[in-house]
Amino acid sequence: MLKIHKRPSVDKLVSEQRVESASWGRRIYLGLLALLGLAILNYLFGDMVFLRAEGILLTDRDVVAAAYPGQVVSVEVTEGQTVEQGDVLLRMESAQMVRDIAELTLRAAEMSERKAQLQVKLGVVKSLLPLAQRHVTESDAALEAFDKLDDKGLVSTARVTEAVEDKFDAAERLAELKSESEVLNTQLPAVMDSYERAMGALDGLKTLYDGGVIRAARGGTVGPKVPTQGQVVNFGEDLLTVYGSETYVLAYLSNDYLFDVSPGETVRVSSGAEAVQGRIDEVLGVADTLPPEFQNLFKPRDRGRLVRIALEGDEFAVAQKVNVTGCWLMCDVRNWLENREGEGS
Repeated sequence: MLKIHKRPSVDKLVSEQRVESASWGRRIYLGLLALLGLAILNYLFGDMVFLRAEGILLTDRDVVAAAYPGQVVSVEVTEGQTVEQGDVLLRMESAQMVRDIAELTLRAAEMSERKAQLQVKLGVVKSLLPLAQRHVTESDAALEAFDKLDDKGLVSTARVTEAVEDKFDAAERLAELKSESEVLNTQLPAVMDSYERAMGALDGLKTLYDGGVIRAARGGTVGPKVPTQGQVVNFGEDLLTVYGSETYVLAYLSNDYLFDVSPGETVRVSSGAEAVQGRIDEVLGVADTLPPEFQNLFKPRDRGRLVRIALEGDEFAVAQKVNVTGCWLMCDVRNWLENREGEGS
């Protein structure tokens, strides 16, 4: 009988189940509220206490731009191709460059001809100057002798007049030669300078054009944007980009953080399932606005300070977006395991 009385009645079983179910529902509800509160606190104040930044993987690069307007005749490389310094990237044709080279060539030829003419004239003048000086000296002596004879009445007046005219002509010719010599000595250096400038410009233009061949200024990997055959480009237009081999992360720090970020600090760089360890190389003395692809519509950001991070792996692609977080215990355990493996080997 006692056992029968201790058993709960049938009408109480449903109530007890409801109480137990309500208790678990309340726990789950409170847990979700707690998680939501933590998420909100993390969203609002997480940047103040945790190292979290967004960045982009960059590398040293050379942007190959059109140094003159023209048309792409052929493209010798493809996206992602590895090139060495001096390799041909593409070939172009430029009617403007051909015309400019022709005009400079003509200008240099004219300056060369003018220089030769002046040099010949100057040589002739230098050869005639001693003779003209001698002619003046002899005319002076003859006129002086005629003057003495004229005083004695031994020579006619017409003869004396001829001697005077001869002296005048000799002096005039000497003055003309001296004046011409001075002018030629002034003109020749100017013409030679113009000739040298024209030749320098011509050589520079030929070197720049190089027959329309565009070469790689450094070794690296060709970027994703490559011009197409037949494409018309203007002066200064980007043709393609050659990326170097040394990569790094440029990260944008929040302005709200309350901790110090110093060079040498270990961080974790991740993108999706890929993650590597990095090291802060330098905290740059400049700030920049977060790129549009990083900005959050509901969380606008001002200019953030930039940090440069060196990577220990090459799992990421150039220009890939990455997340930077503090490493702390995870990196310490990883370094300990790597040291153990090194000691074991």
